[in-house]
Amino acid sequence: MAITVHEALELEILKGFKVIAGEKGLSNKITHVAVWDYEIGDLIAENFSSGDFALSTLVAIRDNIDELYGIVKRMIAVGISCLAIKNIYFNYIPEEVIKLSNKENFPIMIFSDTFTEDVIVYVNKAINEKRKYENLTAIIDNILYNNLNEPSIKEIARKININFKEKNIVAFCRKKSGKATGIKSFYNKEMEEAFSKVIPYKDGYILINTFEDAGQQHIDKNILRRLEWWGLTQKEYFIGISSLYENLGKLNKAIQESLYACKYSVTYNKDVSFFHDIGINRVILPILDNPWVLKYYKEMIEPLVSYDKDNETELLKTAVKYVENNGDIKATAQELFQHGNTVRYRIDKINKILCKGNTYDHFYEELALSIRIYNLINNPL
Repeated sequence: MAITVHEALELEILKGFKVIAGEKGLSNKITHVAVWDYEIGDLIAENFSSGDFALSTLVAIRDNIDELYGIVKRMIAVGISCLAIKNIYFNYIPEEVIKLSNKENFPIMIFSDTFTEDVIVYVNKAINEKRKYENLTAIIDNILYNNLNEPSIKEIARKININFKEKNIVAFCRKKSGKATGIKSFYNKEMEEAFSKVIPYKDGYILINTFEDAGQQHIDKNILRRLEWWGLTQKEYFIGISSLYENLGKLNKAIQESLYACKYSVTYNKDVSFFHDIGINRVILPILDNPWVLKYYKEMIEPLVSYDKDNETELLKTAVKYVENNGDIKATAQELFQHGNTVRYRIDKINKILCKGNTYDHFYEELALSIRIYNLINNPL
């Protein structure tokens, strides 16, 4: 099990680390932290392993920094992930070492105030946490995709948290910018919830909430408050929240609803969406991968894409805004900075392209459905 160099640098303990070379290697995997003191030459291969995060003061070469080039070359050959140098003896590295590190995507960092022992403890702790998270991710996939019965789901759920109660509601949170690292610390005595669990999942976080007693009427505000406690704010995350389920054996449905609701939030740039409030999307989202839905989508959307490409028009964009404004010509025209008659002409043109000489008795409904499918398909979670 491993974390990336980038994930390590996200840790609070490494905030003072400055990457000075090999930045393209931040995706390198770290499996262990090792201190490099006096090992030189063949001793590097004997004492270090692939995936090591090497920490050093460069004490072994404090009288000759030029030896660093050969040492870094050996580290790269061994498969060491990166090198972090505490600037006790040197506050720089030679240009030739920088060029080598950049060429080989081998990150080199310099730091000053942080204790080496603390780096070892916290990075190794993060590696262990990542192992736990990946095990939990596998459990979530098992719940979602293996067609388990309710007793089996309930049994698996209590392996996540033995204290889970029957009533449950799930939130899925995806960062608005950047990517969830998977090693965010959620432990805080003041906010710890015995009946809850936060799990990194699909570049986001699942928050499973269970209750002894709860009603849908008051639960929405309760969940938003819990999300704030955990640091999963609407400012930083797109949030999707499931319905309240009375049976822990239906946790698969609650998780899936939270994913759908979050996808809706991402698609329509909403801070937070409750599954029970997303309308017809409650029907569309679960069937997006259905071959008949995809066939319908292609038949409706591809003619508009082709026409726009061949004629340098914006029919598809107009259709999207027209549907987003619930068929309101005036509102669509204002949003597109066009005259109302221009929008009417484009909608009529769309009608003719899609009808192909036939008549759609429910043109707007057909167009609205295809545009909603288009928006959801083109905003993957």
